[in-house]
Order: sequence, then structure tokens, then C-alpha cells
Amino acid sequence: MLPARSRSLTTLATGTDKKSCAPGMALPLRPLSRRRGAALETAIYEAVLQQLSTVGFGAMTIEGIAAAAHTGKAAIYRRWPSKEELVADTLDNVLPSLDLPHDSGSVRSDIAQIFDLMSATMDSPAGGAMQALLGELGHDHDFIKTLHVRVLAPRKALMLEILQRGVERGDVRPDAVRPVIAEAGPALLVHRLLMYGPPIDASYVDEILDEVVMPLISPSGASPSTSPSTSPARARTNRARS
Repeated sequence: MLPARSRSLTTLATGTDKKSCAPGMALPLRPLSRRRGAALETAIYEAVLQQLSTVGFGAMTIEGIAAAAHTGKAAIYRRWPSKEELVADTLDNVLPSLDLPHDSGSVRSDIAQIFDLMSATMDSPAGGAMQALLGELGHDHDFIKTLHVRVLAPRKALMLEILQRGVERGDVRPDAVRPVIAEAGPALLVHRLLMYGPPIDASYVDEILDEVVMPLISPSGASPSTSPSTSPARARTNRARS
């Protein structure tokens, strides 16, 4: 006997219904219901990322997103009044969280946590969607400005919080807790992504940390000594290969 789902699909394909079923036979089951709640939202977010990377923001439609997510337009419009709101909410949910990283006791290690997370995100569907969005609209577009306020700015604030935490430990100069310094490292990562694409090599992340960020924030103004054999990049690469 066919499994329940196969019987249901056979019923839809052949047009048979309960009127044509022989006495004593089990009635065909109704098709499975659509996804709801968190499962539906996840499917919609995935569809948005896929559409951004393939057709682009300008050509993307709610109809196309609904089709890719296997849902109806009404399910999307009940949650988001516009395409812009949907894209902003998608990126806000799929990009790394706004939680402050675990205090490792070292400002360098704390910043490395953020940079590693950024690098991993840039090499993900979310990173590909962001890259496509920036490439299509440019930094001066009104929607990109909205994304900066709603999605990017709160995440940039994490760097300021890490620097302030370093000041309290004596690892960071008090006058280094400024946006221009906090944004230096992340800006280089984004530039690398836009110029060369993902992935971003771990050794490049360490170069940014040791040659740019640490000299800018350290009380001594000097980069910590890190030998090639013991660099965090080598350690991360070795862990990945093992």
C-alpha cells in the first residue's frame, strides 16, 4: 500500500475523491498544510537572500519571494508592508547578533571574535546578498542609508563597547573609543570583500588586527609581537584542517 502522502498526491493527480472510493477504503489524506511561524519566516528570509543574489533588489518582487518560499503573498504582506521592510528585517535577522562577545580578558581576542564572525558572514548567503545589494544600489541610495541606521549602525556600536571594555582593563587608550577608530578594521574587511570577494583569508584578518587596529588603540601605540608560527590565523587554519 502507498504511504499516506503518496496516496494524497495520487488523488490530486488522478482526480479520484471520496465519492469514487470503494466501501471500507481509507479516505485520501488532505495535502500537508503550509509552514507557519518561525519555519515560514525562515523560508521567507532564505528566499529573500536567494532573490537578492540572483535577480537583484530592483527586479525582486513579493510574488517572486512568495514563490521561492512556497507560500502566498498574503502571508508576506501580513508581516511586512513593503519589499524594503522585508529586506531590512531579513538582513537584521540573518546577520550576526547584537550580543556583546564573551569577555576573553584580551581586547585583541575580543575584536578577533567580531572579525572572525564578520569574515564567516561575508562568505555566507547573507554576505552574498549584502554584496549584491551594495553593488546594485551604491552607498548613497536612500534604502542603503536606511539599512545603515537600522541594521549596520547597531552592529558597529559593538566595537565601541569592546573598546570601552578594554579601557576599563587598561588595554585601550581612552581617546581611542571613537567611531573612526572602531570602524577602521571592519571597513578594511568590507573593502577586501568588495575588491576580491569571499573568502577572506585568516592571515589577512590578523594583519588588520596587528598592523592597523592594535597600534591605533594600544596605550603604547605598538602592535603586539606575534610570530608566524603562533599567530591566531595559523591556529584557526590548523584547527580547520584537523
